Amino acid sequence: MKNSILSKSLFAAAAIAVTATGFSASASAQGRITKSVEVSYADLDLTSAEGQSTLDGRIKGAVRQVCGSYDSKSLSEMADHGDCVEEANLSAKRAKVSLIARAEAGTLGTSTVVIGGN
Repeated sequence: MKNSILSKSLFAAAAIAVTATGFSASASAQGRITKSVEVSYADLDLTSAEGQSTLDGRIKGAVRQVCGSYDSKSLSEMADHGDCVEEANLSAKRAKVSLIARAEAGTLGTSTVVIGGN
């Protein structure tokens, strides 16, 4: 029972940390919209290299989905897209480290993580 409560608390903390960067960036940049995508890992063994590699692929897809495309003729769109990708990748990296640590500790109790960007 304690492990279940601890797992949920850790996941909530990780989710907040993952999305906080997106919200702080959007708060400082007026007119920007923060988007997020849930990435499922319920079917993965995050203690294995294969599971981590599959998660990396899903995260890359989520970053593409969150940040979308841009007009290569517009320098401001290119810059905004680059900022979004950087922010989403940092968010994902923090989440991944937390997930793997929890998986290795046997406290991984949820099945999705939120990846955010602007």
